[in-house]
Amino acid sequence: MKRIPTFALLVLSVFLMMVLSILWPKQSYSEAENKYLSTLPSISLSALEKGTFMSKYETYLSDQLPGRGSWIRAKAFAESLLLKTENNDILYGKNDYLFPKFQHYDTEVYDANLEAIEFFTKNSVSPVHLMVVPSSYTVLSTYLPDSVPMVDEEEAMKRIAQLAPSVNVIDVLPTLRAHGEDYVYYRTDHHWTSYGAWLAYADYCSAIGTQPAWAYEEQTGQTVENFLGTSYSKCKKANVLADTITYFPTSAFLTVDDNTYDTLYDFSKTQTRDKYAMFLFGNHAQSVVESSPNPTKKQSLLLIKDSYADCMVPYLTDQYETITCVDPRYYLDN
Repeated sequence: MKRIPTFALLVLSVFLMMVLSILWPKQSYSEAENKYLSTLPSISLSALEKGTFMSKYETYLSDQLPGRGSWIRAKAFAESLLLKTENNDILYGKNDYLFPKFQHYDTEVYDANLEAIEFFTKNSVSPVHLMVVPSSYTVLSTYLPDSVPMVDEEEAMKRIAQLAPSVNVIDVLPTLRAHGEDYVYYRTDHHWTSYGAWLAYADYCSAIGTQPAWAYEEQTGQTVENFLGTSYSKCKKANVLADTITYFPTSAFLTVDDNTYDTLYDFSKTQTRDKYAMFLFGNHAQSVVESSPNPTKKQSLLLIKDSYADCMVPYLTDQYETITCVDPRYYLDN
C-alpha cells in the first residue's frame, strides 16, 4: 500500500506526457539544433511487418518530445557533472573547442566522388582545381581529448592523386596548421572562420598565378558577436565561449532564384541562431555573384561548393567578375 502513491505518480506522469505529446505543436525544423525533425510516419502493413514503422515512430517521438531543448540541456549538464568529454557525438576539446565525431566514412562513395571529379576534369575546357577543406580536428589535433579514434583525413586526402590525377589539388592543410593558433576554425561550429577561409583563398590565388588583392591583417572587418554554432546546438555544453564572425563589406550583387541583392550578406541572419547563414544568404542550389568589371579580373568562375565556401566567395570577387555557385547537395539538374 505504501507504494501506491509512487505508482500513481508514475502512471500520471506517463499519461501527462502522452497527452502533451499529442497536443504539443509539431515542428519540421529545429533552429536550435540546426536540423530537420522527423514527421509522423505513414503506417502500412508492409512497414509493420518489417518493423520500419516502429523505428521511424520512435525517432518521431524523440524529435517531437515536448520540451526537447530543455531535456537536451539537462542531459548535457548531468553529463558534465560526470566529467564526460562528449555529448551527442560532440567531443569537448581543449581551449573551449567542440569537435564533431568523425570515426568512419564510406570509402566506396569517396572513391566514386573522386572518379566523378576526374571525369569532369578530363571533359572540361577550362582548368579545374580541387580544394578539400580539412575538418577542424585535423588542423587542431592537439586540442582533441586523449585517445579518441578519428578518421585520418590527411591520409584519406592522399588518395586523391591516385583516383583523380588530372585535378590540380590545392592542399590547404599545411597553411591552416601553420596558423592553427590564430583562430582559423570556430570553437562552437564546424566551419572555418573568415581568417581560415582567407588563408585558403591566398593559397588558391598562388595556384592560379595571382596574388590576393589585399592582406587580411591590413583590413578592419565588421564583426558579429555571440555566435553559437552547430556543434554547440548538438551538445548544449554549459559555459561555452561564444564565437565571433568577421566579414568584410564587398561591392557585389547576388542573384538567388529570382531575387537580386546588392550585398552578399543577409544581416537578418545575425539575429538568429544560425548566424553563419548570413554569408551568401545561406545554402542554395545555385546562385550568381557579379562584381564590377576590371582588366585585372578573370571573366568567370564556376564554383562547385558546400557551405565552407560561402565566407570565401567575397574574397574571390577581386579575381572574378562573375562567380556561379552550385551546391550539389541541393542542385538537381544536369
